[in-house]
Amino acid sequence: MISGEHLGGFYVLYLLLGLPFGAIHSLLALAGICSLLLGYHKYHRNNIHLAESIFKVIGTLLLFLSIYLFFLNDKEHYNYGTFYQTVPVITLVFFSFLSVCFLLAAIIKAVKLKAGESNLLVP
Repeated sequence: MISGEHLGGFYVLYLLLGLPFGAIHSLLALAGICSLLLGYHKYHRNNIHLAESIFKVIGTLLLFLSIYLFFLNDKEHYNYGTFYQTVPVITLVFFSFLSVCFLLAAIIKAVKLKAGESNLLVP
């Protein structure tokens, strides 16, 4: 959730509104989402590919960079209410926690695949 001076909403709304203008945060988020989907749908079925973890790590980092640049490029501080209201702060903390856990799981899986552990083949 993003809180603005007059309009607040889900971050996806801000991403969609920025796409026609080529906003960098929207383009990075789109690339991150595509990377996550590509890694999940192309390589998820066979747990022997290191590419799945690489796509997940890249996608997660792009999403972090997207939200960072969204607030960094806000010169008028229009969306800074996000950091002072309870619900947006909770959603940012929840997003951060889940993203870090997802990132760590992808890295751990990549390390195990690189080490050649065979227990990853069990669903």
